[in-house]
Amino acid sequence: MHPQCKEQAKFKKILGYMLDVALALALFYAAVYLLRKGTIHYRPESQQPLGILTGLPFVLRPRKKATTPELLLHDVLVLLSASSFALLLTEYMVKGGILIGNTAIWQGFVYHAAIFGLIYVFVANIRLTACIGMGLTLVYALIDHYVTVFRGTPVLLSDIFAIGTAKNVAANYSAPVEVTVLVTVGIAVVFCVAVWRVRRPASAPRRWQFLNCSVLLACWLIGLELAGNSFGFWQGNLEYSEWYYFCRTAGNAIVEQPAGYSKENVDRVTAAYTGEQGEMRPNIIMIMNESFADLQTIGSFETNEDYMPFIRSLEGQENVISGDLLVSTFGGGTATTEFEVLTGDTVAFLPFGTSPYQMYVKSATPGLVSGLEKQGYETVAMHPYRASSWNRQEVYARFGFEKQLYEDDFSEDAGRLRTYITDSADYQKIIELYENRQPDAPFFMFNVTMQNHGGYDPTDDPNFEERIHLTGEYEGKYPQVDQYLSLVKYSDEAVEELIRYFFEVDEPTAIVFFGDHQPNVTSSFYDALLDSEGYLDAYGRQQAKMVTPFFIWANYDIAEAQDVQISTNYLAAYALDVLGCQTSGYDQLRLALREQVPLINRYGYRTADGIWHDTEAVEEQPLLADYEYLQYARLFDVKRRPDAWYEP
Repeated sequence: MHPQCKEQAKFKKILGYMLDVALALALFYAAVYLLRKGTIHYRPESQQPLGILTGLPFVLRPRKKATTPELLLHDVLVLLSASSFALLLTEYMVKGGILIGNTAIWQGFVYHAAIFGLIYVFVANIRLTACIGMGLTLVYALIDHYVTVFRGTPVLLSDIFAIGTAKNVAANYSAPVEVTVLVTVGIAVVFCVAVWRVRRPASAPRRWQFLNCSVLLACWLIGLELAGNSFGFWQGNLEYSEWYYFCRTAGNAIVEQPAGYSKENVDRVTAAYTGEQGEMRPNIIMIMNESFADLQTIGSFETNEDYMPFIRSLEGQENVISGDLLVSTFGGGTATTEFEVLTGDTVAFLPFGTSPYQMYVKSATPGLVSGLEKQGYETVAMHPYRASSWNRQEVYARFGFEKQLYEDDFSEDAGRLRTYITDSADYQKIIELYENRQPDAPFFMFNVTMQNHGGYDPTDDPNFEERIHLTGEYEGKYPQVDQYLSLVKYSDEAVEELIRYFFEVDEPTAIVFFGDHQPNVTSSFYDALLDSEGYLDAYGRQQAKMVTPFFIWANYDIAEAQDVQISTNYLAAYALDVLGCQTSGYDQLRLALREQVPLINRYGYRTADGIWHDTEAVEEQPLLADYEYLQYARLFDVKRRPDAWYEP
């Protein structure tokens, strides 16, 4: 070789060594940086092993004449390192490295290792495995991060089916490129480059790789046994690693037939509950107000003025029932509350994290809407936003709505706040539809508003005036809360306009108003309120964020009540009963159950003695088991279900 070429080769070799050393040092620094974030920093029994695993393949490199077993061993070290980095990067990007305990850390590690192991089985190349696996990690972490930022809850399997809805509302959120995102991507790239540069003098024969995969599978099973596969569906993602949380909720997505379910039990329940005849057929207007909540139910705070004075004034008034509604979702998942109200079913009996509208309402579904339609009601569903959200067009048709209206059915000059049609414009549309309804037909409207939808970042909308702001100890600290409470003020005034109109109507008319979930405003504000009220356990903090206001107002005589505690699955049956309307057998069953189990949502149920129970303990309440049988029959056993029994 020419001396000049030798010199160049030597120079390249030195540069290569220097680059390898720089990459190794960068990864060492990155590992230390990640391991000192969040609660992982305070878990030395997990922190130290993870730190060692991240660096092993870059310290114990293959020899120039490495044997096949040595290469296979190095493959294992790379997979362990990749799994460690994948876990740390995901947790860092999504929630700053916060993991409650060591068990959660190692459960996450084992599940990340499964992904890299599966890729290794198929591609049989450790370099490609590391790069593909890290790429998938980044994609998942980025999606999970921004879903958590926008909605306050992590990405779930049902979000895959709701991708159209996410696309619809994404334009109204800002997605800044944050430092954590850039750091995560940078570390992942450095890791892949470092793995790619590790010397591989030869590729192990396929039969040896198969042996390696078998060993990996055995190690994974042992790791799973050691880490455990425990999971509490009521707990939040802070209790678990993100990927483990996603897999465990997704793995529970198949609906199994309830224990004890049979045609005989279905017939027994339907014979015992036959419904009640009612004397009234009022116009019924159901309004599910987007993100409407009274945050003072969580903890006290001061504002410059009351943000919902009219709705508060209804409490204790003549012909008004008011109280708190327990829902099953927070910060998003509007269609979950819709489903529970319109069907009377509960997602407590469905897999955690699934969306019934996308996954389970697949054919004509008898219930409230179809029953009212058979009584001669004109049935209308309205949502002043895009028709494609939550698969509503198909679902509403399957429920039996005769007419559906969406954003395109509003005039171009309809009032807007930020980018959404206002509650006031929405309610004017209700009045217009009422005045132009079918003659001599009672009117049923199910209305899902849009005005208060997140996000709540500062806006320069000339139509929006920030009329409410926090005062006292929270003043100036939470601009998202200021914007949200101002929106609630607009909603309160719109409700007053609507009720004043129907107060003058001669026909018996009722308005059932409720919020679908609490808003995803700054999480530290929620934490401050919960801490001030002494919420210490995760379960209590979770359920506190599942409460919204509701009221039933009528322009004719009904029995008044206040401070009523009810969950969404009971609301329609309760409303029909107190309004003097006809109820179905399914309504009667739920009203009887409510006396024993006043509240139920996806996280648990509360019995009449005030004690909360896990939703898996259904057999402890025979009537609750009967409820589950009949819900299963309606959703999944179409041939056996008695359709008319579900219809009022």
